[in-house]
Amino acid sequence: MPVVPRPIFLRWPRAGSIAAVKRLLTLSIIVLVAGLLTTACNVTPPAATINGATISVSALNDQLRSFNSTQVGHCLLTAETGQTSQFQTQGAGGPGTYDMAFTDSILENSVGNELAFQLAASKGLSVSASDLKTAQQNFVATLNGEISAAAQQANQSGTGSYCVAASGQPLTGDQVMAALPATIRNALIANNAVDEKLLADRADISDAAISSYYAANRGLFTADCVSWIVTDSQDHANQYAAQINAGTSFSDVAKAHSLDTQTASSGGTLGCSFTQSQVEQALQVQSAPVGSPIGPIQDTRSGAWEIYEITSQRVASLSDVRSDVIQQLLQTATNGNRIAKEIQTYARHSNVSIDPQYGTWKGQGVVAPVAPPAQYLLAAVSGQPQTPLTVNSRSGGLGPSVTPATGSVSTPTTSSSGN
Repeated sequence: MPVVPRPIFLRWPRAGSIAAVKRLLTLSIIVLVAGLLTTACNVTPPAATINGATISVSALNDQLRSFNSTQVGHCLLTAETGQTSQFQTQGAGGPGTYDMAFTDSILENSVGNELAFQLAASKGLSVSASDLKTAQQNFVATLNGEISAAAQQANQSGTGSYCVAASGQPLTGDQVMAALPATIRNALIANNAVDEKLLADRADISDAAISSYYAANRGLFTADCVSWIVTDSQDHANQYAAQINAGTSFSDVAKAHSLDTQTASSGGTLGCSFTQSQVEQALQVQSAPVGSPIGPIQDTRSGAWEIYEITSQRVASLSDVRSDVIQQLLQTATNGNRIAKEIQTYARHSNVSIDPQYGTWKGQGVVAPVAPPAQYLLAAVSGQPQTPLTVNSRSGGLGPSVTPATGSVSTPTTSSSGN
């Protein structure tokens, strides 16, 4: 039974939102914990100060570099935001600068993470080694679902994806985690653990609530095995659907007529990694009973006409998916909004300041400084054009963009003495 991805309520920080209220306690793309905080011995002013705790410029730069110059960094951005187009990360000043909106989004998210850590501490919530292990497992499971969705969206839109390896296969959550710098990877896990602690604090995860959610969302816990037939016209698709309805097996029709060479020989088999809810949503149908052809449905990108069939399905027992149901309950909008309000209240009573080069902290978010006229921005280094990351694409499969902001921020170095 595939692990059901947790819902994403707000995928990307918005100005004035405490990093979108700390992503409503969902996955964080940029994280910061005590190991990344600076000490009083740091000479360079911190990028941000939150109730005495500081986020160093060097720590912020490490995050900017990781997300700007690595495939896994861009994959995380893609998976977390649901965007399939390339992100505007490099600033107008060329190499060594970063887009101001991108920089402030990361910094704002980091401030939101630190506020959440401080809120958890104020509530007496602590994270154990077992909590960290569970948080990592949950994070990877969710990341797998997001990466798969990102790859499918890229296929449907006909674009490449940072979440696809050179082999043409989507990256896995484990691969992304392993390729991240250790400091960011460990902080990401710790931050997710704190999220789960906050969400579980006074949440209703009683036996009655678990049973009720399972009964009301059976489609999330039902695994469907799906097959398809790809045709070149609606007339052909109707003809093949009629043959199936008259008694010819779906597999035989697929072998004889499907234009998808990768699946035709196996009777059109796409696999069993789909939930019933995913199938109904993707095909835009109210129900998808086993053994009944669905369609024809036109692929708006390729123009092909497709017929689908659920060949078999398996409903997981409540005992098998109990931990998944608990995660779903913790991640409901109602529960997320409850904690979001607590973070907002905590932030209003907190002392937050931002290095002026990044902007100012107003209300509950970072407000970027006014960008200088273009003639005062750094020119790109002559003879050293930006080398774009390789974006891998693949064909086949069962569909927004980040608006570039004006301005850029350079990456000052950090010196320290003492500790």
